[in-house]
Amino acid sequence: MQNKSLKKAVSILGLLVLFFLSGKLDAQIIYTDIPDATPNATYPLDLNNDSIVDFLIQFDLGDKVMCKPQNDNAYSGYYFDNVYLPWANPTNTSICDTLTTWYDTMNPGTMASGTNMGYWIGATDKYLALKLIVGKDSYYGWARLDVTASSTSFNIKDYAYQSTPNKCIESGHTALGLIQNLNNKVLSMFPNPCTSTTTIKTTFKFKNTTIRIQNAFGQLIKQLKNISDESFSFSCDNIPKGVYFITVQENNKIIAVEKLVITD
Repeated sequence: MQNKSLKKAVSILGLLVLFFLSGKLDAQIIYTDIPDATPNATYPLDLNNDSIVDFLIQFDLGDKVMCKPQNDNAYSGYYFDNVYLPWANPTNTSICDTLTTWYDTMNPGTMASGTNMGYWIGATDKYLALKLIVGKDSYYGWARLDVTASSTSFNIKDYAYQSTPNKCIESGHTALGLIQNLNNKVLSMFPNPCTSTTTIKTTFKFKNTTIRIQNAFGQLIKQLKNISDESFSFSCDNIPKGVYFITVQENNKIIAVEKLVITD
């Protein structure tokens, strides 16, 4: 009798564990922490880290911050007085198709303009609700940003998406729960600005690493492959002066992004 009771208890426990694991596996949030980036022009956001730019977060026209979806991707916001205004969402906002409105490539959004237009003016730790379209599937995600009260600068901190198609994600949630330990900088460059040569250093050892140099519009300028060391130097010669983004990638996964300024 005791053996039967024990077997029954073990069986129930096994079902509960299976149910728990199934729930966990069904909700895989892919979270990417990056060194806080404050670009002077454009941040090319690759939400699912597949080396394709999904959104451009762009500082434009002197005092305007824009969200420009690429391909068929979209952001959630509000249309008012002929202007598209992305929402500045608080933590724990449910992001999925039930949000009222989504706007795609044809309707770039004004996050903040001057001191009186947009929901992002003076925003701190707010979340941009994003929709990524891959084939016939939609993937929902967020990006966390600050925008100055004058709309003259923005700071993007991290981002995440739900890898299960058509499944909701809550703003600020990661695979481990709410955001923690966001300021671990794994990539540094010196000198920066670069006039001739710069050296990239990391807190880990490169292993068959690919380094991509993209301009402010997400266009690939230079790519360096099969790098294996803790530091690597490359020439800035023959690259026009401007602001660039250095992406460090291993096994098709972006592990670090940093801004590089090239001067004459």
